[in-house]
Amino acid sequence: MKEMLRLGFVLAAFAAVACVALALVNNVTAPAIAAVKSEKLRAGFAEVFSDADSFKEVTDFAYTSSSAVSVEGLYAAEKGGKTSGVVVKVTGPTYDKATVLVGISSGKNITGIKILEISDTPGFGQRATEPAFYTQFAGKSAVSDFVPNTDFDAISGATITTNGFSSILKEASAAGLTYLEAAGGAQ
Repeated sequence: MKEMLRLGFVLAAFAAVACVALALVNNVTAPAIAAVKSEKLRAGFAEVFSDADSFKEVTDFAYTSSSAVSVEGLYAAEKGGKTSGVVVKVTGPTYDKATVLVGISSGKNITGIKILEISDTPGFGQRATEPAFYTQFAGKSAVSDFVPNTDFDAISGATITTNGFSSILKEASAAGLTYLEAAGGAQ
């Protein structure tokens, strides 16, 4: 009995030391991780909306999603001090989950998309990160229904991922167009 109690206390001590060490490592690395994510986001803005000279986070606009896709942020794309479009950051279910930036011009066209994170299976689901898939959306109308194999080419063998991107693009377009119309930037 004494031996079991001793082993239990030793295990508890090791667990406590491991928890403290993990907390210390997290405190040291968290700012660096946040900085890298912020830089990746800023670089993504330039990729999906290359015509803009600056991007400003929209904080006074609330959008309620009507699906499992969540709108995590809107960023006004400005050129010469005027809003020329919006970049929408959305996260939604694919085979697992994806976070995507979608640029929408004031002319109601998609300027581009950038996949920030995708945790789909290696192989088929990860094919969404190939330029052949994500570059096809640039220039498409943001009021499209985004029906796979009708409005865009699906990923062969990755139906769930393709349908997930369809939902993500619909929700991003709805949020972006709603913002642009409210801001008087949609034509």
